[in-house]
Amino acid sequence: MQPLLQSRTPWLIGVRHHSAALARAMPAMLNDFAPECLLVELPGDLQDWIEHLADPQTIAPVAISAVHPEHGLFFYPLADFSPEWVAIRWAKQRGIPVVACDLSVAAKSQLAHSDSEEPTDDVPGPFENHGHHDVVTTGLDELLRRCGETDTGGLWQRLVESPGFGSDHESIRRAGLMFGWAVRESSPVVSHRDLLREAAMRTAIRQAPAHSAAVVGAFHAAALLPSVIESSEEQDLQLLDGVSVESSASVGVSLVPYSFEQLDERSGYPVGVRDPVWHQRMLESSTAEQADAASAELVTAICRHLRQQGHVAGMPDACESLRMMRDLARLRGLPVAGRGEMVEAIQSCLVQGDLMGRGRAVASAAESVLIGHRTGCVTPLAPRCGLAIEIDDQLAVLKLPGRESFGEESLPTSPRSSNRFQRGSRSQRDSETKEIKLDVLRSPRDRARAVVLRRFNAAGIPYAVRVDEVQQGHRENLVERWQIGWQQGTSATIESVSRYGVTLRQVVEGMVRAVGKTPGQAEAEAETLPANILHRLQIATQCGLVTLARQALQQLSGSFRQAAGLSQLVDAITVITQIHAGQVPGLPSDKNAAYPPWVETFALPDAETQINELLQTCLQRLSGIGGSNDPADVMAIVDLLDWLTGDLQAVTLSGDQTSTSESCRVQIAHWCRRTQRTGSVRMRGAAAAALSRLDTSPDDFRATETGDQWTALTRGWLDSAGNREGRQRLQYALAGATQVLLPQMQSDAFWLSGIQSGIAEMGDDVFLSRLPSLRGAFAEFSPADRQRLLQVCLSELDERGSNLDSSGASLSSIQEGDSAAITDELVRLREADLAGKSAIDAAYPECRDWLQSFRFGNQSPGEGAHPSVSSKTSESSPSQAHRHNDELNLADRWRLIFGLPPESGTPLAMRCASSLDQLYGRGHGEGSRGGLANAPSGMGGGTEAPEPTTAQWAEDLEALFGSDLCQEVLGTAAGNGRSTAIELLDPDTVTPSLELLQQVLSLAGAMPESKVATLRRLARRLAEQLASELAVRLQPAMNGLSSPRPTRRRARKLNLPRTLRDNLANCHRRADGRATIVAEKLMFHSPSKRQMDWHVTFVVDVSASMSASVIYSALVAAVFDALPALSVRFLAFSTEVLDFSEQVADPLSLLLEVQVGGGTDIGLGLRAARAGVTVPSRSIVILVSDFEEGVSVGRMIAEVRELVDAGVKCLGLASLDDSGVARFHQGYAAMMAGAGMPVAAVSPEKLARWVGDQIRGTQQATNPSAGLGGIE
Repeated sequence: MQPLLQSRTPWLIGVRHHSAALARAMPAMLNDFAPECLLVELPGDLQDWIEHLADPQTIAPVAISAVHPEHGLFFYPLADFSPEWVAIRWAKQRGIPVVACDLSVAAKSQLAHSDSEEPTDDVPGPFENHGHHDVVTTGLDELLRRCGETDTGGLWQRLVESPGFGSDHESIRRAGLMFGWAVRESSPVVSHRDLLREAAMRTAIRQAPAHSAAVVGAFHAAALLPSVIESSEEQDLQLLDGVSVESSASVGVSLVPYSFEQLDERSGYPVGVRDPVWHQRMLESSTAEQADAASAELVTAICRHLRQQGHVAGMPDACESLRMMRDLARLRGLPVAGRGEMVEAIQSCLVQGDLMGRGRAVASAAESVLIGHRTGCVTPLAPRCGLAIEIDDQLAVLKLPGRESFGEESLPTSPRSSNRFQRGSRSQRDSETKEIKLDVLRSPRDRARAVVLRRFNAAGIPYAVRVDEVQQGHRENLVERWQIGWQQGTSATIESVSRYGVTLRQVVEGMVRAVGKTPGQAEAEAETLPANILHRLQIATQCGLVTLARQALQQLSGSFRQAAGLSQLVDAITVITQIHAGQVPGLPSDKNAAYPPWVETFALPDAETQINELLQTCLQRLSGIGGSNDPADVMAIVDLLDWLTGDLQAVTLSGDQTSTSESCRVQIAHWCRRTQRTGSVRMRGAAAAALSRLDTSPDDFRATETGDQWTALTRGWLDSAGNREGRQRLQYALAGATQVLLPQMQSDAFWLSGIQSGIAEMGDDVFLSRLPSLRGAFAEFSPADRQRLLQVCLSELDERGSNLDSSGASLSSIQEGDSAAITDELVRLREADLAGKSAIDAAYPECRDWLQSFRFGNQSPGEGAHPSVSSKTSESSPSQAHRHNDELNLADRWRLIFGLPPESGTPLAMRCASSLDQLYGRGHGEGSRGGLANAPSGMGGGTEAPEPTTAQWAEDLEALFGSDLCQEVLGTAAGNGRSTAIELLDPDTVTPSLELLQQVLSLAGAMPESKVATLRRLARRLAEQLASELAVRLQPAMNGLSSPRPTRRRARKLNLPRTLRDNLANCHRRADGRATIVAEKLMFHSPSKRQMDWHVTFVVDVSASMSASVIYSALVAAVFDALPALSVRFLAFSTEVLDFSEQVADPLSLLLEVQVGGGTDIGLGLRAARAGVTVPSRSIVILVSDFEEGVSVGRMIAEVRELVDAGVKCLGLASLDDSGVARFHQGYAAMMAGAGMPVAAVSPEKLARWVGDQIRGTQQATNPSAGLGGIE
């Protein structure tokens, strides 16, 4: 160690890339030594960029990105607390030369693939673990054990950063060198890349003046001793001669602004540090007192942020956090608390053990305070990157406007672009912006231009925005219109993305390959995920990336088919079809359409085979979505129907393949009929609509039997909506049907004729009971879609109800065409009607009461009418059927259903519209942001009544719809995020239901502590009621598992049924005739104790689609846990696993802790379950998931096989609820069944029966998977 500490040729400063202590002490160190030359661990070919790092106009954080065209990215971020940054600035101020002494990027690129297992070696002084080999206990291991740390980062904080306060700068330097020496001595092997880098450093030191200082990674310092430099000169030459160094001109280098969000290592960007704001504050603190004050400010800021979000976090919490932080520092012998002590104190004092509720709020507050939003700036004197030059050349060749055609300040828009190939914002466009039209299918140059513009969008470079309608369904516009302009953020974004490559093609490929990879996920697994494959294929086809497109197409025939969902399969079919038809600008099939190097020809000879394979997989996937309530699954069915009934399949499939298409139509029709019987409510409606679309005679559909069935079906949904179940059926079935038939409904009123005839015959009270469901069915669609539906429904409607027909006409044939005569006749008839009504009311006053009871009673207006009257009404128009004197006319009823303002202006109509608008709002999509220009007629500004409070709204709901409907609407509002609605639900009188409990639990963790008491009281009432009902339902299935054995030994509990049965012989009658039993033999219940005979583990997927199953899993687990023969574990997982086994007995506490949402890592959940198995032969693992695996399919299958091979009884549940239908990934479920885990969708009763059979050892145990098409 002494030679290392005393070395003066060079003087060694061992650093960690981000170290506030060394950065703070660096100027004093260099002032004392006063070197003639400063060597910094940066690649040699970045020497010219050092002057830009030292430029005062460059403000940290910044980053140097060096990209090799074949070997990837090398990234070097720098901050104020980076020692190299401080050293370079110090030398610049004193005119001391700075030498970049590390191996050049051009040389490192040759080693990128050979040393890919050490990605952190490409950073300056990275100081991560350099050895990955299993060794005996080393000095580093002993240091980690003594300090209680798990990695070198935490150990550096304990040994260098925290002791740095109160120490002189030489002590800090020595601590850094000693730390690096300890790590190097504990590493059994130094990698070949490190040896090459150290050889380059020694070579640079030999060429530098003797009185030089070297700022290098602490790990490398021991290899730069004077004795090593002298003895290894020949060896260094041999090592460096073996590296074929290519020209540095092939490396694209950029100096780009950086941010603290990117600098935080949890962002996924390389070479980061946790909590940059904390390091910045430690840099700015020169004494322990200042550091302690800075920590106090940060903790106080976190508490302040929590309080602003409505959570309890005041001065006592901040004081207790600071006290614990300081106490931990004193116990560990530190002069000041470090980041580790602060984090531990925050976790203990602020999170308070509530990891999923309050813990999320604390994490959000800490992220805002400790990461911050600081962004750096690059000097304007820095040279342009290679990517900018290449883009300028491309624009010049293609004759597109470049930076010289537009002022840099002309278009002040954000450089960020979040949507790919989507229509962008056209606001803030300058007059210099140009609009061009591209005929991409006729002009090769226009095709090349379109490809380049798409590449700009894919790279997120703000230059071009497509202003025509990009795509409608599976139809693409022939002529494209683009608005192009060099915006304010264009140059900055080009510099930023230049780290991905030196050409626009390389940048797009690099960014596309990086999309979809999550932290900790292997690159190979990320590449095989269906969403990532499809994303790469779509962008590759649009941007003319031939190599990437071919790779993605090859993957479609492999893992993609097994893993993809229905919508992804249909999208893949569409892309292949468009490529085969030559409709994709980037991949033309005709060589005459090519325009090298931007557009190259592309052949797809096996397109028909791939399409047929994907179509067959689509049909298999249908079995997995029959129980779905997700509108996205319905849209997938719509896309499949569009493809089968559209023009693309006719163009692509040859004559021999048309039978395949017809076979697909037959199979889809069969699935629709089955789903109408067994599917979810939304899917039943969608299936009925799909059958209507597949009818063989669409031109005369209304005259067919299918047309009559459709009208009767929709009328039946409306008529049966008299209770909660019926209202849900009406809403979701009609919504699913409308998704499938929206274009048809917007062109023909026949498709809603069943609904129209029903609402025309209803009284106001009956209609109002259906109105929330009808409004909810259409609330999913855009205002423009609803406006078009209204126009169609009103097209055949006479809103006045005053038609003159042949049966009632009193005009002569001469007057039939005279409008004035018709008007006079209408006035005369109306006066006669009113006079007759007045005369009847005066003569028969009881008639009015009878009519009132007829209108508002339980009987519908049409029930009990004379057959001739009913026949005549059914033959008349809807407006004629609506003859009663209700306040809501038929036109306003349709407007209320579609969420559009009523025109009559009656008080009832306005109150209904206002109340439902509070729940559903204006909607989303086309027409939702129309503004004043698109405001409906009659709607002025500033004269409307103010929006009602939640309490006033609840009163209106109860007055309009009744208490039951009011509860449903308030529960829906709470589930949509209106937390104040929960306060209006009375826990003592509310009707318990699974839907209401779901809506209440969705607010858990999001409400401030001050308002959570009402939510907890309501949730407990719902959970207890549902749990008690479920326990009664499960009792028969679990009979024999929970009853203690009868015994004659005296105990506290008498077994009355057994005692009566055993003493029936001693029964006699008294004188009064009553029967009496003399109990000579008393039977008692033996004291029951929990026998850990069987172990049941629930592994529950808490992703958003499984909310109902999560609730039922918690309730069933609580029932099982009460049985003496069972011990129950409950594991909830998304991309992490949490063990709630201690809370199984209290399902409400469990449900309040579970956060529904997030990704899905089934393998991780099963691994945690396997780790807790102690007796495999008496263990049951129940996996509750939709099998939408998002991390690693291989690990998921491997874990199932491990459990099955060990003897554990496994069951996969795609759904656990009363419906017994599920939405699941059919491909993954089949793979799980093949690995030995049966898959089913069952009710709680059936699950209890299966578990009971397994415990009793029944030979012919119930097979719960029989209902899922043979997946076992």
